[in-house]
Amino acid sequence: MKASNFDQWNLFDQCINVNLTPLVKEQLNNYYQLLVQENEKYNLTRIINETDFYYKHIFDCLLFTNQFNLDQQKVADIGSGAGFPGIVLKIFFPQLTMVLIEASQKKVNFLKLVINTLDLQGIEVVSDRAEQYSVLHQEEFEIIVSRAVAYLDIILELGVQMLKVEGTYILLKGPRAEEEITRSGNLAEKLNLKLVNKQVLVDKYLGVRVNLFYQKLGKTPRDYPRSYRVIKKSSGGFES
Repeated sequence: MKASNFDQWNLFDQCINVNLTPLVKEQLNNYYQLLVQENEKYNLTRIINETDFYYKHIFDCLLFTNQFNLDQQKVADIGSGAGFPGIVLKIFFPQLTMVLIEASQKKVNFLKLVINTLDLQGIEVVSDRAEQYSVLHQEEFEIIVSRAVAYLDIILELGVQMLKVEGTYILLKGPRAEEEITRSGNLAEKLNLKLVNKQVLVDKYLGVRVNLFYQKLGKTPRDYPRSYRVIKKSSGGFES
């Protein structure tokens, strides 16, 4: 696919740990073209304007890497959707081993198309619910990441079993993060998770972004995760 002449690559200057190589630029441009093309068939995202794509998807997915070093870890992206942040991270950090977990088949098909078109290696797409996959793959991942998928108390419980002890659970959140932390009560403690870092960013284009970093201190009790119906009903953010 032909790369577009996008003139705002300098926005990535704010991402201190990323390397914007010619290959990365080509892959990002091809990624954008695929998203626009396939979004005409399926409702993958409402953000298809090119400037918005780079700011609200790509740039936003990378902000947490300013405070967290990615190396050769095994990472799970829960609710990957159209690949945010999993595909983005794999493009910029090809040494990662990445598993994208997505329950929607149309989005699974899109993710596989992107991986094949961009010739990404060491990345797998799993068509499953996170709470089911987590139980079957206990303590396999050094990092779990998820962006704008569910309330904090829901997403923490869904994936915690698959995280290794001393691993990091990274949640990319918006301006309601503090409220979600309060509403989650002592759930993190019950799951043997501890909030070890909070990255608060205010950007004129993105607004308020809050990235939360939880460390897993010990094994997850076998009672978790509960069924999704029970998790959602007991969520502090759930409205009946």
